[in-house]
Amino acid sequence: MHIVHVVRQFHPAVGGLEGVVDSLSAEQVANGHRVRVVTLDRLFNAPDGSRLRPHEQRNGVDIVRIPFLGSKRYPIAFSVIRHIRDADIVHVHGVDFFCDYLAWTALLHRRKLVLSTHGGFFHTDFAARLKKLYFNTVTRLSLRGYSGIAAVSVSDKRLFKTIRSRGLCVIENGVDIDKYADASASMPTKTMITVGRFSSNKRIDHAIRFLAAINRHDPDWSLTIAGRPWDVSPESLQHLANELGVGSRIRMVLNPSDAAVREAMARASVFLSASDYEGFGLVAIEGLSAGLWPVLSAIPPYVHLVQRTGLGTLVDFTDVDAAARQFLSDWETVSDAHTDHRRRAMDAAAGFNWPAANARYEQFYRTVSGQHVRTILDVPILVKTAEQAVDLLDRQYERQTPAVVAFANAHTLNSTVSHRDMQSALDRAIVFNDGIGVDLASRLLFGTKFPENLNGTDFIPHYLQSSRYRHRVFLLGGKPGVAVKAAQRLACLAPQHDFVGTCHGYYQPCDLPRVLAQIRHSGADILLVAMGNPHQEAWLNQYLEQTGCHLGFGVGGLFDFMAGIVPRAPNWVQQARLEWAYRLLQEPTRLWRRYLVQMPLFLLRVAQQWLTGVRVPNVIPR
Repeated sequence: MHIVHVVRQFHPAVGGLEGVVDSLSAEQVANGHRVRVVTLDRLFNAPDGSRLRPHEQRNGVDIVRIPFLGSKRYPIAFSVIRHIRDADIVHVHGVDFFCDYLAWTALLHRRKLVLSTHGGFFHTDFAARLKKLYFNTVTRLSLRGYSGIAAVSVSDKRLFKTIRSRGLCVIENGVDIDKYADASASMPTKTMITVGRFSSNKRIDHAIRFLAAINRHDPDWSLTIAGRPWDVSPESLQHLANELGVGSRIRMVLNPSDAAVREAMARASVFLSASDYEGFGLVAIEGLSAGLWPVLSAIPPYVHLVQRTGLGTLVDFTDVDAAARQFLSDWETVSDAHTDHRRRAMDAAAGFNWPAANARYEQFYRTVSGQHVRTILDVPILVKTAEQAVDLLDRQYERQTPAVVAFANAHTLNSTVSHRDMQSALDRAIVFNDGIGVDLASRLLFGTKFPENLNGTDFIPHYLQSSRYRHRVFLLGGKPGVAVKAAQRLACLAPQHDFVGTCHGYYQPCDLPRVLAQIRHSGADILLVAMGNPHQEAWLNQYLEQTGCHLGFGVGGLFDFMAGIVPRAPNWVQQARLEWAYRLLQEPTRLWRRYLVQMPLFLLRVAQQWLTGVRVPNVIPR
């Protein structure tokens, strides 16, 4: 796969976003992908404004730097479009000119676009009202050009969901946990460290005031401030520290290398961040990887991190006296079991490593391109041949965990709009494609049809004939007597299996416990349910686990066909994909609405999805 990342600033710039793109690119190169980074040719904080080399190879990544006009808040660089034409996926990082321009020129370059949010542009209060207006108008429209949006945090998802409710999933950034691994002091020390740009949103001034409040209780505490000057000067921070009487208790490490940060961490036991805005909170996880105890502002990304790891002290830095008392109380417990807390911090950081995050992004890219999964009306449908589907289900059966299998046709997908329980059921199910309507949708949204038509009527007998396991099968549904005849026919087609029971689908609600007990006592491991959708999928979603079966199939009209009650269309009609017309002629009273009203409605909804750009579900399938 050829992946092009587009980001305003990159190497030799240093920062959270630059580090994310650098680490993700390195993982992708290691996994055999061709990777290019397109970025601007000047660093925003370079004092001389000198231009960087227009082209560079770094660790297998092709770096292309392009000129721009305007300010660093919205740098304009039209030439970006020349460097994405050969990409399979264009991954834009952040909401800026690149985000807007590539979306609005999508018909020209015709590349698949995805976006990582990185907090949008709400990192500071500058022009807050204008930003909000822009976000709700221009950004809302620009996001229509993106097949998928990856929110890098739960708080980002909440923010972006206000303007893009579909095709938005959470993929948290990975962290280079090796960079500062095990770097903190092995014994408890009274030194804190904060790492990051000297920017207004990092609120280093709050960190200094916090130190002063702590020193009023215990004057042995000190603070190391490591980072690059941005819109806050080191001189102003030192002046504030002097005013508060803690000038001698702070140490600044300016423009530090990774080695310099490690050296500073070796003297510390606490990681401090008073930031009032973070897109993800990467630097706090780096602090955990070093074995530092985190003391963090109670903003959403940090709250999520502490809840997820069970480590850290959340404080309100606007009330530094209360914050200091809270931390010092926690510190007594942490310092008494320092070795244990240090190890727990490093273990917790391991869950955020880059290989795991990269795997999520690769699945995200494949879903966008429709290689393995195609999302139609918010339902992820697997792209499989019949033989691949058989192998998948056998591997699922080996896990011995209940799984619902559904066959999604246009009627099924239409049902998700008005039946939320159907949507919920399909979100958890293994879903295969069924019918010409879904193929038409696939052609429109992904440029190609599914490899095979996997309707349940043909696939269930094929699976039973092809599975490498001997199954015990129970049939539930249809009118009285129909399931019995269907079981007899299936037993002739696949005699290696045991058909251990049947029950019609017209039982009363009060009989449900008896039906569940009947299935459970039969010892069945496969359950075929013919109740029509959305009822059969909702039933399986709710009750499959109680039956003791491992695979539950929603099979629609299979029993009627197997029992000979409803004849199949001739083979030539099936091959021409006209079986729907044959069935309509047989049962016009029952089926006219499905085929003559719901099919056009389905295609209209698919066209709407095409216009919105959505190509991924809100939860990326693993």
